Amino acid sequence: MADFSTDRLEPPDGNGRSKRPLLSVALLPSAATLGNLLCGVLAIMCALLAMRSAYFDAGHQTTNAHLLAWFPTYIAVGAYLVVLAMVFDALDGRLARITRHTTEFGAQLDSIADIVSFGTAPAMLLLALLLPLAVPAEGEPVVNKLEWRVALLGALVYVSCAAIRLARYNAENIEEEAAQPSFRGLPAPGAAAGMVALLVLHEDLVFEQVALLGFDWAGAVRCSLGVVAFLLGMLMVSRLDYVHVFNQYVRREHPPIHLVGLVVLVGIGIFSPQILLVVLAGVYVLSGVLLKLRRKRSDRQPVKGREAPSRVDAP
Repeated sequence: MADFSTDRLEPPDGNGRSKRPLLSVALLPSAATLGNLLCGVLAIMCALLAMRSAYFDAGHQTTNAHLLAWFPTYIAVGAYLVVLAMVFDALDGRLARITRHTTEFGAQLDSIADIVSFGTAPAMLLLALLLPLAVPAEGEPVVNKLEWRVALLGALVYVSCAAIRLARYNAENIEEEAAQPSFRGLPAPGAAAGMVALLVLHEDLVFEQVALLGFDWAGAVRCSLGVVAFLLGMLMVSRLDYVHVFNQYVRREHPPIHLVGLVVLVGIGIFSPQILLVVLAGVYVLSGVLLKLRRKRSDRQPVKGREAPSRVDAP
């Protein structure tokens, strides 16, 4: 009788090693990563509900005044779900190190979740906000064709660059995340924070009907969304260095004066969480550009105590 036992073996990979089936996974880190993924899926569903409510008169059902202040529209709900996905994304790495289960499987699952929550979901929320304004069910459009096309282009570039950013990170990353002081290129969660911060601010301005100094602030934010999406995409695939927030600021000790800054941030959050989100996201997005300019300036300045070499004429 022929022996078919070798049929169960997987073909060897490029290094000549036999591929082994995955027999077990770390439960807690994988659950946190799936929480990240599900938040992204629910954010996309909120984008679809926002478009449905715009065309079929199915308004927001929240009647509680406190909930309505936080979640005035489906777009705002989806944006906060992306923020919740960032919390899960920060937890999965910590849980993996606590349980000592940092695996290749977890890294790949994390990238899949990130492209949904931090790539697709913010782009869908952006398009769900602008499409009903560009092609309304009735009345004149609020968003002109140029603004809509710029937003569509920005959303497509944003998603594409997010996918490239995550793939490049998996290909280039050889160190554990705990040993990384910085990232090369704007991380996908940071780019998503920049997008959803503006979306939350826009929905709050429209809900509160803010017209300070007679200026249409909501319209200004809306006009900038497409350009911001394009720029965030370019920053993700750039070679700018962005600090690892958890490794640089959370895990390290700081002088007591930093508590004052923390109190100020808490005060801003109590006054307006939307403004706090915009400030935090904006500072982090711009930090890579400012750090690059600072390094260029320091490289151009001569080192003190070092004299320029004297000129020697040729004989």
